[in-house]
Amino acid sequence: MFLEIDRITKTFRLERRRNQQELRALDDISLDVAEGEFVVICGPSGCGKSTLLRLIHGLQQPDSGEVRVRGVPVREPTLDRGMVFQHHNLMPWRTVARNVELGLEALGRPKAERTMRAGEWLAKVDLEQFATYYPAQLSGGMQQRVGLARALAVDPEMLLMDEPFGALDAQTRVVLQGELERIWEADSKTVVFITHDIEEAIFLADRVIVMSARPGRIVADIPVEAPRPRGDAWRAAPAFAELKGRIWELLQQTAVKEPVT
Repeated sequence: MFLEIDRITKTFRLERRRNQQELRALDDISLDVAEGEFVVICGPSGCGKSTLLRLIHGLQQPDSGEVRVRGVPVREPTLDRGMVFQHHNLMPWRTVARNVELGLEALGRPKAERTMRAGEWLAKVDLEQFATYYPAQLSGGMQQRVGLARALAVDPEMLLMDEPFGALDAQTRVVLQGELERIWEADSKTVVFITHDIEEAIFLADRVIVMSARPGRIVADIPVEAPRPRGDAWRAAPAFAELKGRIWELLQQTAVKEPVT
């Protein structure tokens, strides 16, 4: 198995008015992801989705259990696991092309290779004509495309995406969902994608993993058996509506009943 999440738990310790409190974010999470699979994790706010993604990336370590990629325990972040956040985190003083080259610089790749790879990926996200622009000159959707190109330029084995389209308007979001599916089909990366948007999950996923409210547990693993490439016809299909209703019911049953802290 490519990615193995083996019975992980994660608890955060918080200081409040000189008292230490514990917040259990994840409880006994186990999940396997096959190579080349597109898995979407969906759950109520505060259920630990983003925490789970950071554990997969190696930004944090679980209190118990283990995350393994190709059988090797994950101990720290590497460029083999590309990360795309909700906020693009582009460097405002670097051009679009230079932002895309960032990971390649970290790998010590020659300038000619960096320029070529950046150009290739900007073309794949339809931004090659904006290579010399700066992030502030781009729309939010364009900035997020740059972030995607930057993550993919280093040719990671796996792409981790934390609500990457969450801050975008509805129309731009739908467009980028289609572009992401197109890129994924062409490149066959393993993807773990976090979202709170049910329709986005059903459109993109091979499987939708539904999590409970805090502490996060997996309550359902739902296959999405729809042919690819997908488009507006899939969004309008009865099976799409049936899946949406099923996932919505699960989320309602596991909704947070207390304020998220």
